[in-house]
Amino acid sequence: RQVPSLAKLVPDDPNQPYDMKDVIREVVDHGDIFEIMPGMAQNIVTAFARMEGQTVGVIGNNPLTLAGCLDINASTKAARFVRFCDAFNIPLL
Repeated sequence: RQVPSLAKLVPDDPNQPYDMKDVIREVVDHGDIFEIMPGMAQNIVTAFARMEGQTVGVIGNNPLTLAGCLDINASTKAARFVRFCDAFNIPLL
């Protein structure tokens, strides 16, 4: 899927933070996401969305919080989400 607006959302400078949720909203259908555990480990985003009508799980580091580095809480959150999606055969993005 071609999304020309991503060039404006993701900065050229790797040290400049950006919100991964904005990037995800540009890529998925209608910009709708259902974030899972948004208050826990905000340096990683786990969410459900639709792409071409199909449900997908979305996971990504969020450079806006803690520069997106993975700590133990983010790793646990991501692992649980991946296992959940795997249990229900939900593809990941």
